[in-house]
Amino acid sequence: TWRDPAWWRYNILRHRYVEPLHPDDFVEGGRFTETLIALTGIPSPDTFFDERNRAIREVAAILQRAAHTGEAAGDLQRMALAHTCQPLQSQPEARRTLGIAAIFEGIFPRTLLLQLAQAENIRGVGVALDFLTGHRFLLTGDEGNNLWLCPALRDYIYQHEARTQLRLRHQRAARHYLAEGQTLAAGRHLQQASQWEEAAAVLLDSAGELLEDLQADELRSALEHFPAGRLADQTWSRVQMCLSDVCAAQGDADTAVAACRAALKTTAEPEEQARIFRRMGKLYEKRNPMHALNYYRQAEERFVPDDHELVTLLKDRGWLHIHRRAWDAAAADLDRALALAPAEGRTARADVLDAMASLHRNQGLFDQAIACAQQALALREQTGDLLRVAKSLGNLGLLYTATADYDHAIAAHQEAMGVYARLGNQELRATAILNIGLAQHLAGRLADAAATYRQSLALCREIDVPLAELRVLANLVEVLAELGDLAAAQQYLDQGFEIARRHAFDDEAAYLTELAERFPSLAPDGDTGAKHAAAPQAIATAEQASSEPAPVILPIPVDPEARAALHLAKTLGRVTPRTLMEAAGVSKATATRRLAMLAEEGWLARQGKGRGTCYVPGRLASVEADAPPAPIQPARADVLRNAQRELAAQFNVAGLGQLPGNRLSGSVELVVRFRVLPDLLQFFRLKAHLAGLLGTAVELTPEAALENQQTIWWIW
Repeated sequence: TWRDPAWWRYNILRHRYVEPLHPDDFVEGGRFTETLIALTGIPSPDTFFDERNRAIREVAAILQRAAHTGEAAGDLQRMALAHTCQPLQSQPEARRTLGIAAIFEGIFPRTLLLQLAQAENIRGVGVALDFLTGHRFLLTGDEGNNLWLCPALRDYIYQHEARTQLRLRHQRAARHYLAEGQTLAAGRHLQQASQWEEAAAVLLDSAGELLEDLQADELRSALEHFPAGRLADQTWSRVQMCLSDVCAAQGDADTAVAACRAALKTTAEPEEQARIFRRMGKLYEKRNPMHALNYYRQAEERFVPDDHELVTLLKDRGWLHIHRRAWDAAAADLDRALALAPAEGRTARADVLDAMASLHRNQGLFDQAIACAQQALALREQTGDLLRVAKSLGNLGLLYTATADYDHAIAAHQEAMGVYARLGNQELRATAILNIGLAQHLAGRLADAAATYRQSLALCREIDVPLAELRVLANLVEVLAELGDLAAAQQYLDQGFEIARRHAFDDEAAYLTELAERFPSLAPDGDTGAKHAAAPQAIATAEQASSEPAPVILPIPVDPEARAALHLAKTLGRVTPRTLMEAAGVSKATATRRLAMLAEEGWLARQGKGRGTCYVPGRLASVEADAPPAPIQPARADVLRNAQRELAAQFNVAGLGQLPGNRLSGSVELVVRFRVLPDLLQFFRLKAHLAGLLGTAVELTPEAALENQQTIWWIW
């Protein structure tokens, strides 16, 4: 084999590069080349250099293939690191010092490394440290005050250290960081020292401060590092609840729910179970409101009456009832929350008052809403939380706008804008400027509104918030069209369509189209020629329609959006696109179009212009007044439709509907059609199940018990 070129190439690579020959082994009068030729029997120097180059190319090809496929990457890295650490074999003190440095992740102070080295009685630690920095095992920064160890080298050194020695080093580092008030670093070192209970205590006690310091990612990583079975059940439950709170703050609801369920498995105390169920209710508010109400109910049953978290539960459930438009249930929860909130708990009371302000606003009780918002603002100012103060000012400004008190609205938004500017929150500052422009717009100060909208637009573009920018553009299009500056309005309209198309903002694009239809001189989405051609025809059609006789009375609308609009106009005296959006759960464009259609049919009458547009009961209101109330809310109807298969399988239900008349306050009246009539116990079980699905009381009547001629609105 000594004549095989592969054998030649192996020896050349080994004795020239991997294990170089010692000069004492050189042949007389020669160096590497002459010695290797003599060792391998290669016939000539030319052959030697050809085989050396071929060997280098083959090794390069192998390394390149390994880099692409990852094959043997770990082995190659270990070989490289072992070769890198060879100089440490003759420097035992430097090797021990590097072993201490391996317990740190990231940058660490030089003084701490020296302190730990002295604790282990390492002699000449200064000389050892100079060797490590001089040979670039450790990199320095901040004029040598901080050190850093390459992660790959750190892991290699760490794996070759004795486990008992590592635990002792981590304990010493943890004590240092605790004395310095660096609780996150202390907790991580305690974890690596396998002192799990101590680590949990440190991290849980400092979780609030870490979140305020924007260290949520680091805290989450530390909490997820706790292994199951290493903590007492109560401690494990607290860790999982804290992890749930951190994940919820980051928007990771799935992980937050999983953490709650992990905590629930080891929790036996009712009070602790209540805290977990409350968190699960909060997490399910947007995902499944009915599940959220069920979790809130289970939490409420387990809380003691004076528990401070009960106030939070009632406030959150009150908000959920507000979003579901269950006014009575919301008022009951919020009144109880305010009664239970301690006088010194200013933040909790302010949160409840904000919710009550929203409830009264949705009910059209603006005086009560403003009073609650003012009380909330006063409490926020006492706590000194500037961000919450600014948000309360913004809420108050919107209430003033809703009551046409535009001067006070502008003043409130200007004050909020100033606070946001001091806090450096440019996005909320842009929103406050937009709200100022809206109040000016509604007050008829169109030129001022246009200037304010442009100021908000410039800020939105500076910080790159496309959705807010699009909403400002829509307002700007409207005010410029009302001012008669159609060229500028068209320019901003085109920009709005471009942003809506780029980011798939379909609802906003529909609203821009509605704006273009409202102002005949504007072209929707660049269709200028078609719009101008269609305008004269539209005007002629309108003139022709004005000379025609009055239309006949149309049938009473039965679709949910129309019924909701007529009900709002009847109970509140007026309805706007915004109130219909909230009541029917539709987009702004859909609400605007539906109200316009009802106005054309005579059910509603339009009042005001632009942003001040609202709709009041029209000439057919007397017909609607005698009509039955609106059918079941769309959200509840969707819940019942989604449960159709379940109800059919468990209770033999063939259909569910609602009677158009005699709806009871605070409950839902349903009519049920059975495939097979149930016994009394099964009927009451169905009634309770429906109440649980809808989160409210249910009055249930079998279809067979009704008169044959009675009208029923069937849901399915």
